[in-house]
Amino acid sequence: MNNTNDFNLKKVLPAVLTIAIGMLLVMMDTTIMNVSLPHIQSAFHQNLSNSQWVITAYTLAMATVIPFAGFLGDRFSDKKVFALAIIFFTIASFLAANAHSLQSLIIWRIAQGLTGGVVAPIGIGMSFKIIPMEKRGSMMGLLGLPMLLAPTIGPALSGFLVKHFNWSTVFLINLPVGVLALIFVLLFLPNFPANKASKIDLKGTLLSPFAFPILIYGVHVGTDKGWSNPTALSFVGLGIIMLLLFIIVELRVENPLLHLRAFAIPEFTKGISLMWLNQIVVFGAMLLVPLYLQNVVGLSSENTGLIMVPQAIASFLGMTIGGRIFDKFGTKAAVLPGFILGALSLSLFSQIKPSSSLAFTLCAIVLLGLSQGLVNMQVNNHALQSVPMKNISRVTPLTNEMMQVVNSFAIAFLTAFLSGQIKKQTGLSPLQANLTAFHHTFYLLLIFVSFGFILSLFLRKK
Repeated sequence: MNNTNDFNLKKVLPAVLTIAIGMLLVMMDTTIMNVSLPHIQSAFHQNLSNSQWVITAYTLAMATVIPFAGFLGDRFSDKKVFALAIIFFTIASFLAANAHSLQSLIIWRIAQGLTGGVVAPIGIGMSFKIIPMEKRGSMMGLLGLPMLLAPTIGPALSGFLVKHFNWSTVFLINLPVGVLALIFVLLFLPNFPANKASKIDLKGTLLSPFAFPILIYGVHVGTDKGWSNPTALSFVGLGIIMLLLFIIVELRVENPLLHLRAFAIPEFTKGISLMWLNQIVVFGAMLLVPLYLQNVVGLSSENTGLIMVPQAIASFLGMTIGGRIFDKFGTKAAVLPGFILGALSLSLFSQIKPSSSLAFTLCAIVLLGLSQGLVNMQVNNHALQSVPMKNISRVTPLTNEMMQVVNSFAIAFLTAFLSGQIKKQTGLSPLQANLTAFHHTFYLLLIFVSFGFILSLFLRKK
């Protein structure tokens, strides 16, 4: 089916949309909790520190299971594992909605993470098997939709549901989406043969749960309690040691959980480095812009969500255009303009003031969205297309797991930088101190965009 001559839009499009719906189901749950957390805290009469485990447990569970996605898909069939993950994720959502204590809610959130963690890596791997190489730019853009919609729509939807109903509806909304996704899986996804001879990497299996989750948890603690906190330092240190051991083991075994040898391919390394740089900018912007609009401008969370909607629309437009450019002219032709637009957007944000017009703010937001759309999926495709197809099922979990780590470090680093900048602005009013700190942090993101632009110059055209 991945031969260009066999390309049939009527068969491929429903399959790709099915994968996108499954990914949206899981990714939405990553972003939907931030707004509903205070309501959960109030409902169970818990403090914020305990309630945050609803988010942390989900993230750690996903980080634990992602490395196993490739083996599970190979051993039991991609379609079967994808369908089962959606079934159990939906059941866990129903149980979470009916939780009668914070402890039981955390347990069902762990169940969601353990089942939902395999959806994205297996979904992207299936898409590479379904879509011919010459069509991947335009078709893979559809898989970028969950990444664009989840951060924008998730908080807005969560705010609406908890305002007009209660916290349990943020989980109940998963039920119709999950059922729809399952029906589409059964109707539109092709069958992929299972490799019964596929063997699991036992050493990697033992080390993986002690590497990524421990490291990510240490970063979460450091972000919350400060980097001098003994718990944060202990977990980050242990996580780095276990990660180094995991890397040594994976490079030596014949059938690794994660295909780390892909880093020996120059175009893969350049592509994934650009993914990391872009992800820092994306997560940084998604963190900073809403914070600025609420803390400096004084907008409500609902109005902030509405102002961020044009970013998702612009991202979709950029992704559509970028995919077509990618197919016709290669990665560089899409990515270089994307980073230029990102630089323009961050330059505007670094000059923004509470008195700035709505048009000025929306211009910066739209330019940021266009930038993300042109860069995001194109560098992802560039990295994955440089890898032999036989290894793709072990590379997509690698890129997804590394994104979890990069996202955690990005949020921790930028939060610490912003806080540090606010403290440095002595002699200024609180409003002016916050404004100056935000400007400096936007300048920092501009530096990351500049590095991305320079690295993009060294990409192969095709």
